Amino acid sequence: MAVPNKTTKRRSSADESTARERIMKAAREVFALHSYKAASTRMVAKQAGVEHPLIHYYFGSKERLFQAMVEDIYSEFSLVQGTWLDGIERVPPAEGLPVFIDRMLDYTLAHPDALQIIALNMVQIGRIDDIPGYRYITLHMARMRRMLEERLVMRGSNRDIEMFIYCFYSLMINLIGARSCQAQILNMDPLGEEYRAWIKDACLTLFLPWLERLLSRR
Repeated sequence: MAVPNKTTKRRSSADESTARERIMKAAREVFALHSYKAASTRMVAKQAGVEHPLIHYYFGSKERLFQAMVEDIYSEFSLVQGTWLDGIERVPPAEGLPVFIDRMLDYTLAHPDALQIIALNMVQIGRIDDIPGYRYITLHMARMRRMLEERLVMRGSNRDIEMFIYCFYSLMINLIGARSCQAQILNMDPLGEEYRAWIKDACLTLFLPWLERLLSRR
């Protein structure tokens, strides 16, 4: 029996890494189109172009695959969302909020799968624990709240700050995560600049006065 050499081991490790990455990428594509309850690991395997048993080899179950995917999405958001606030803590809300919204739209419209997955599964939830990994939504909002309070020195009540963040993100989940439907209701192209401009205008109209009130208490 031949003993695997170092080159063979390296190739095997690289192949495993590539297969796992393909599965994770395929999972995001499948779960962005099908709810957690409707999707299957066979659908993910077909999308990834791998044998179905590999899903269970790497992840064990659909639940663990979905949770790993959501954790990846949360990690990506955590890395990028801090940059949305860069520099705007030194300017008035009327100048800073449009920049923040533009940065957020640049990212979320280029990577819509995260908000699509959230929006798609919301109606499937009885308890939030029914969808594995959904605790990362609350972690994400809590992290954004900490950043806003630290970098913008928001002085509103806990209730006011929590409501501001929750309402802002809930609106963005709906307008971006379900943009195909929302844009068509408005007779707009979901991928067009007109719809992006409408989202920005809606957010400024609703949230700029609110943010100014929170920051005026400094």
